This record gives sequence, C-alpha cells and structure tokens, in this order.
Amino acid sequence: MNNVDKIAILIKKLSLEIDKLSNPILEPYDLTHSQFKVLKYLLVNPENSVRQVDIEHYFSMTNPTVTGLVNNLEKKGMLERKVNPNDNRSKILSPTQKTIDMKDLLYSLGEELEAKLTDVLSSDEKQELLRLLKKLLH
Repeated sequence: MNNVDKIAILIKKLSLEIDKLSNPILEPYDLTHSQFKVLKYLLVNPENSVRQVDIEHYFSMTNPTVTGLVNNLEKKGMLERKVNPNDNRSKILSPTQKTIDMKDLLYSLGEELEAKLTDVLSSDEKQELLRLLKKLLH
C-alpha cells in the first residue's frame, strides 16, 4: 500500500476537494465553506444554545480558528454574540435576522454541495459511506 492508498491521506484530500468544490458555490454569498458550516450549525440548533466551544468541539477546530470565523461572521452581520442567559460569564452565538432570512438558501446550497460531491455514488453507496464515516468517528 502506498501513501496514496492511506485512509487518512484520502480523507484529508477529500476535505480539501470539498473546500475547492464549495468555493465557487459559496463565493456569490461572500462565504467560505467554514463560515457556511458554522451558520448551518447555528440554524439547526435551538436558539440561545450555541457557545463558541460547542462549535470548536463539533467541528474539531481550534479556539483561534473559531474565533476568526465568529469575528468575520459578526462583521458580515450574520451572527451576534449575546450574554448566555444561563451563565452571565459566557456568550452564546445566534444567527442574525439576515442569516435566518437566508435559511432556505443555505440549506439549498448544502444540498447542492452534497449532490456535487456524491454524484458518482449510488444511493446505497452514499448510505454505506455515511455508515463507515460515522463508525470511524466513533
């Protein structure tokens, strides 16, 4: 088995390919793939429930990376930091009305990205890939 056949290398290459594939789709909306993922995460979670650390854990990102993403999305008016109603020492992240108004578009873009990424797979292969990826993550 050469390095090209190593699972970890192929997963990393696929991750980079996803970024390349998503850039032209997300560029008209002034979003990077990472920003897009954060916004979708905010939209699918209950209001007033997402802290920065939740994003760090869910996406396995470092604190500085998530801080940069949050700062940029805040500057774009797509999320806001609020005092956590359950803990005044921390902040929660919430989508702004601008992002909420884009919810259907963001979901549609996500479907488009996934369709382009998996168009070479049959329905059964997609389900098997999901199962195997989840198994590797757990």
